[in-house]
Amino acid sequence: MKRTPDLDRVASAQLQRPQGVVLKGQFIDVLRSPKGKIKGVCLQTETATYSIKLPKYLRPVLVRELTPGDFVQVWAYCEAEQWRGINILPLSEPERIDLQENWQARQFVPTSSPNVDTAAVSEASAIAPTEPSASAPKPLCVQVCRKGKCFKQGGRQIMQSLETAIADDPNLQHVSVEGVGCLKACKKGPNIKLSHSKKVISGVTPDNALTIVTKYA
Repeated sequence: MKRTPDLDRVASAQLQRPQGVVLKGQFIDVLRSPKGKIKGVCLQTETATYSIKLPKYLRPVLVRELTPGDFVQVWAYCEAEQWRGINILPLSEPERIDLQENWQARQFVPTSSPNVDTAAVSEASAIAPTEPSASAPKPLCVQVCRKGKCFKQGGRQIMQSLETAIADDPNLQHVSVEGVGCLKACKKGPNIKLSHSKKVISGVTPDNALTIVTKYA
């Protein structure tokens, strides 16, 4: 096969990619920027606390599927003194039990304020413990129709815009987005439905979806 400049660049990039590791531990906090935007995860292992920056497409996982205290594994690599993750998954039940038993055997107790790894991302200095609010907002699930016409006419873009906005706004961390079946208003679509109401909201667009949600959030 004849080599081309593109193939040479790909091969060079593969050779230069930092060697990654799988870090297993407890998700103790969300890594945020100075403006409060979600940037990644703070992971407590037996040896250190890692502040790991995640790509944008993984950040919503921290809101929708994980909660602080969960045991997870993160595929990550260190580059220019920053830890960067490429995937994050919860540990299976047997793995979680094994890890906890190992920690207990070594008399290791996770803490939310250990010594942070020196390769932490720069945002680590901006992390502050989140104080529980006495009037914390109730969870709100935004259901977006994923069927046929609705999804093709903007449902997909609505889901993407909401997920991005939620991941970036610390005041919307109680809001989640879910794709559902037909909401029985196809001619008026795209449609969404909020979990606290039986009312279907029609004519939603990617531009006005966030305004509608924040009105009820």
